[in-house]
Amino acid sequence: MSLPKGKNTLKIAALLLTTALAGPLSAQDRLPCKNQYPCGDCAVHDNNGNDLAGFTRNYAKQFNRNGDKVISSSNDEWGYMLMRTASVPSVSSRWETQGELNYFAAIRSALAMVKTKDANVATWWARECNMDNGPLVQVRAKSAAGNEEVEMTQQKYEKVFHGLEAKKMTLVEYIDTFNMRDYDHLLRKNHIVAKCGGIKDEDFKSVVDYFNNFLGKFSYTDDPVLTKMSFITFCTGASNTQYICYFNVVNDKLSGTLEPLNIQYERDRDSVVKHTFAKLATRTVYIYGDDSYGLDKTMIKYAKANEYKLRRRRTNITGKFNDER
Repeated sequence: MSLPKGKNTLKIAALLLTTALAGPLSAQDRLPCKNQYPCGDCAVHDNNGNDLAGFTRNYAKQFNRNGDKVISSSNDEWGYMLMRTASVPSVSSRWETQGELNYFAAIRSALAMVKTKDANVATWWARECNMDNGPLVQVRAKSAAGNEEVEMTQQKYEKVFHGLEAKKMTLVEYIDTFNMRDYDHLLRKNHIVAKCGGIKDEDFKSVVDYFNNFLGKFSYTDDPVLTKMSFITFCTGASNTQYICYFNVVNDKLSGTLEPLNIQYERDRDSVVKHTFAKLATRTVYIYGDDSYGLDKTMIKYAKANEYKLRRRRTNITGKFNDER
């Protein structure tokens, strides 16, 4: 005897649900776009100069100037990265053929130059379908001539970031906006991100010295205790420029963002504090530094109104943050 119509509907629905739960879809099936890959040739050399070849050519002087200061000031204990982004046409396959480029569904790709004492290397990467959390991808450029246009050795982004793991800290300067998720995921050691031009030329040594001192306050960073803490630090450069830097502990490392302070009016204090606290990942916040440039009262007021616990620490503290409870 046939089932009633309503029961048939339930049976079909159950069958569809079972099919859906039978196994995970492939990455390609899950991603909601037709052209999910960046064009490799375009990212490297064929995007009207808005590519890795143009980046290494046009920004080499800035890269070498700032990178050499970081390497010299840190006795080669820090790494340095300069990066920017480019909109790259998308393609439907890693093995693209002529005519598949889609300029209307561009993929935002990161272009980077990395400096250590021993070598300068260039790399790039993107996320499939232009999604912030899409799979990371780097498509090989087919044209040998195009690869030669990049004025330094190219490496896969995995190898580049692996090479920075031995560094105490990496300073990342960026030309334009970027996906911070990439740095937290790819940089496996402590890092500070700053907009290019934010650090004055004469202040690189001051910044390196200050944060070497700050790092000395940690026994190690892969400590569960630290995941409950965020940090706001204040330092002054040789140029008398004042800087604020906030840190979260992400994937067992310190992930920081450095910005120059520009407080001209009383209302600027509220804006700076609100902006900084909005970036913190925890409710226990350490204020580190010998001078907070008049922001103490504003931070205390904001913390009370938004249920943050503040703890003040000066640069001469001898204890480790790992020992805090």
